[in-house]
Amino acid sequence: SLTSVDRSIKMFNEHKAGMQIKKFCGDGHHDSYAHYEYFRQKDILPVIPLSENSKPAVSHLPDNNDVRLNEDAVPLCPAGKAMRHHMFNRKRNTHVYTCPVKRQTHRNGKTVYVTHIDQCPQNQDCKPESSLGPFVYIRSESDPRLFPPISRQSPQYKKITNMRSSSERVNAYIDSYNIDKAHRNADYSLFRLILAMIVIHADIRYREFMKTASPEDRSVINFIKTLSSKNPSN
Repeated sequence: SLTSVDRSIKMFNEHKAGMQIKKFCGDGHHDSYAHYEYFRQKDILPVIPLSENSKPAVSHLPDNNDVRLNEDAVPLCPAGKAMRHHMFNRKRNTHVYTCPVKRQTHRNGKTVYVTHIDQCPQNQDCKPESSLGPFVYIRSESDPRLFPPISRQSPQYKKITNMRSSSERVNAYIDSYNIDKAHRNADYSLFRLILAMIVIHADIRYREFMKTASPEDRSVINFIKTLSSKNPSN
């Protein structure tokens, strides 16, 4: 994967394509310090889940033993509850975690912070003088694998991984046509790929149409499908 990314960057530069890789989204097989170090050097933001086979075996922050971590490397508050990821300070390259039971909301047109005491294991506010505290600050450099710039608890991370899941479904659809094994001729394989993409788009349009189709339209379409299955030449 690193070789492919490196070749892509060089190709963009050689052809002056005006393109830049800003984020890399991969599965758990890319969860290695080599990947994070490479992406840091190339100024690419990694979006990679922790590998199930190598969950972090650390229980505290590398540079602060007073801060405990859960199995997903999320800091725990004094009551032992996973803290809420508040923001990432890009300038300082630092994650900010806050009290998990203190959340921002809007009331009477104003932004306020509400403390949900009933959700705290200790049923108390351990930092009453702060609207969001206690705070935990974690520099991404302390462990780029456990604390990447885009936090795994952030909405942005979930949005990007959902986009990747969509592309994987399309890839699985294309693979069902065995294009890689279809023919050694590249032009022929490309033509089959185009036909497969036409089928995918047709299937999507069909599914969207069926969501709002009337019972009469559904019956007609199902009848046509029945005829086609009996006689493919139709």
